[in-house]
Amino acid sequence: MDLDELKHHWAEHDRKLDESIRLSRQLLSATNLNGARSALQRMAAFLGLGAVVWFAIVMALGSFIYEHIGILQFAVPAAASGVFAIGMLIATIRQIVAARQIDYGRPIASIQKQLETLRVLRIRTTQWGLLAGVIVWAPFAIVVAKAFFGLDAYSTAWLWANVLFGLSLIPLALWLSKKFGNRMGRSPFIQRLMNDIAGHNLTAAKVYLARLSEFEGENPDK
Repeated sequence: MDLDELKHHWAEHDRKLDESIRLSRQLLSATNLNGARSALQRMAAFLGLGAVVWFAIVMALGSFIYEHIGILQFAVPAAASGVFAIGMLIATIRQIVAARQIDYGRPIASIQKQLETLRVLRIRTTQWGLLAGVIVWAPFAIVVAKAFFGLDAYSTAWLWANVLFGLSLIPLALWLSKKFGNRMGRSPFIQRLMNDIAGHNLTAAKVYLARLSEFEGENPDK
C-alpha cells in the first residue's frame, strides 16, 4: 500500500468517524428532548385531571348556590368557594397551555427559558393557592357540612376558632417570607422543596434540558 492509498483510507476512516460522532450527538439530543417532552406531557396529563376536578367542584358549587340563593348564610360561602375554585381552574388551564406551547424545535436556551416561566407559574399558583386556601377553607367547610350532612356549621365554635387561627397565619407567613426569603432561596433544602412544589415531572424535564445544554456547550461545533 503506497502513501497516497494510505492517506485515502485514513481520510475515509476520519469521515466515517465524524459521521458516527454526528449521529451519536443527534441521538443523544433526541433522547434528552424526548425525555423532556415526555415529562411535560405527563405533567400536562396530571394537570388535565386536576382541571376536571376543579371544573366539577365549580359546577357543584354553582348548583349549591342555585338551591340556596335565598339563604345568604349558605349562598355567600358557596360563592366565595366558587371564586377560589374558578381561580384554581383558570390557573391550572394556564399551566396546561404553557406546557403545550413549548416549542422543542427552538434552541435549548429558549426551551429552558420557557420551562423556567412554567416553573415560576406553577410555584406561584401553589403559593397563592395555599394562601387563599387558608381563607376559603372555612366557607367551603360550611358548604360541605350543609350539602352532605345537612348541618349548620355556624353553630360550631370549633369552626370559628380555626378560622381565626388560619387568618393569624397569613401575616406570619408573609413576614417570614419577607424576612428570610433571600436566605432560604440559597438553601439546598428550600431549593429541593421548590422543585417538589414545581412538580416532579417539571423537574425531570429541567434535568434533561440541562444535560443537553451541557452537552452542546462541550460540543459547540454541533
